[in-house]
Amino acid sequence: MIKEGEYYVHPQETWDVATCRKKAKHTATDGLGTPYPFKGYIGHDQYSVCGESYGTKRYNGGCVHNGDWYEGEIRPLPIIPANFEIIYLLDWGYQIKEKVNGS
Repeated sequence: MIKEGEYYVHPQETWDVATCRKKAKHTATDGLGTPYPFKGYIGHDQYSVCGESYGTKRYNGGCVHNGDWYEGEIRPLPIIPANFEIIYLLDWGYQIKEKVNGS
């Protein structure tokens, strides 16, 4: 069935402290194995072949989920504990960091 004008919404994930800490300590690499200059990369707001991509994506030709055709999809950022934060680094994407005491 075609759902014109509709976007498939992925279920929002909930990350616990252990998952957030593990992702915050991880150093991602590009396709050639070069490490990123920071830790905690979790994805981008555009199409990404390495890591997740978050936000709204419209596909030329649509996409199919559970047998239904959608114009695109929406992947929300995960729900995280209060002692972590997700920031957007221009041209890089999203980074998860543990908050420093007092912030």
